[in-house]
Amino acid sequence: MSHEAAAKPTSPSFLEARFKLSERKTTIGTEIYAGFITFLAMSYILAVNPAILGDIPGMDRGAIFTATALAAGLATLIMGLFGNYPVMLAPGMSMNGFFKGMLLSGSVALVWHEALFGIFLSGVIYLILSMTKIRKAMIESIPEDLKLAITVSLGLFIAFLGLKNAGIIVSNPIILVSMGDISNPQVIIAYISIFIALGCMIRDIKLATFISFISAILLTVIADAFMGTSNAPIPEAIVTAPPSIEGSFGAIFNFSGLTAEKLFDLLFIVIIFLIVDFFDGLSTIVGVGRDAGIIDKDGKVPNARSALVADAGGTVIGSVLGTTSITAFSESGIASAQGAKTGLAAVTVAGLFFLSLFFYPIFSIFSAAMVAPAMVVVGIYMIGRLGQISWEQKESRIAAFFTIMFTVLSFSPANGMAMGFISYAFSMFVAGKGKQVHPIIYALCGLFMLYLVLL
Repeated sequence: MSHEAAAKPTSPSFLEARFKLSERKTTIGTEIYAGFITFLAMSYILAVNPAILGDIPGMDRGAIFTATALAAGLATLIMGLFGNYPVMLAPGMSMNGFFKGMLLSGSVALVWHEALFGIFLSGVIYLILSMTKIRKAMIESIPEDLKLAITVSLGLFIAFLGLKNAGIIVSNPIILVSMGDISNPQVIIAYISIFIALGCMIRDIKLATFISFISAILLTVIADAFMGTSNAPIPEAIVTAPPSIEGSFGAIFNFSGLTAEKLFDLLFIVIIFLIVDFFDGLSTIVGVGRDAGIIDKDGKVPNARSALVADAGGTVIGSVLGTTSITAFSESGIASAQGAKTGLAAVTVAGLFFLSLFFYPIFSIFSAAMVAPAMVVVGIYMIGRLGQISWEQKESRIAAFFTIMFTVLSFSPANGMAMGFISYAFSMFVAGKGKQVHPIIYALCGLFMLYLVLL
């Protein structure tokens, strides 16, 4: 028998076939490591979301914790398995605060489960749009320079968030922000950990962020032992096994108190959450997809429908479980900066979210300050894209400036994307190049203006 006849073609492994690891030039180890680091950066949502929404009458903190972990895990799993993007999803931080303020201030006459039903409807509309070619066409219509600017702005936003969480940058009523208290043990630990990460990065040590994270944990333990700087206690309702979700699961379908007078308030919630969720997810998917090399310079978006459906479906899942909008998290940029290029990183994060249901006391020690070094390093990596922007073209320069500045200063990637699009269309029109702008960009500008007015 000849060697040719004896040889059998080797079939690719399940992971290779599902995630196209070789095609995207990555490895299983890289994807899992990137997912692990990203989860650490996102894990604060498990404590913060119940703390925010738990103040609303009728909402139980334990149920919110369970809903948060389940919704984030399911949405991220869908994104990883079917979208094959290193994009992670969880309840959006800005909109849970908006939701709380709206209900507690009496701005709307709805109770919590009626307001969540409005979010559910916004998610259904978002899902329908994502199943069409509209959103893919939107992504592919964005000019390359704007995609680069969105990527850079996302990196700077993540770095700024890391510095803020670490207490290195703090609010200041006179000059908006200022340097934090260097004598604070948490700030000292963050500084040391950041410079450890920078040293590893300069020496091309691949585990830079992990080493800095471990150093932050060790320094925190030492500081706690000698100075008593322990973290805040774990909420009483969230200690061991996952709390019951019975009180919140499916509560949105209780229409007994929904009257005709409340319909306008319901419509307002549908519109505002649809627009914010739509553009927040779009900016993160574009930024991370471009940084990971999934979205190429031609603007083509592979497997776009599945990725966008996962993003939209997360909101539907989250509202049914009992939490606010699920959106693509900006911290996903950490995964792409660590070399993640496939959905395997997202699947890793999803698994950790499910695991956190039973081991919350362990995960609760991973404070936001501990992952500040990873977030700063992400900013350093992603700002490198600035050099690829066509700065000699005034229209690109203006749009990039507005995108980056408004993302950081208004603390919102969606706001930065809105101002970037509007300034780009305006600049091109004034320069007599209006016909070169894709019609979808003009349509998006109209939506962005509505978004800014509503907010």
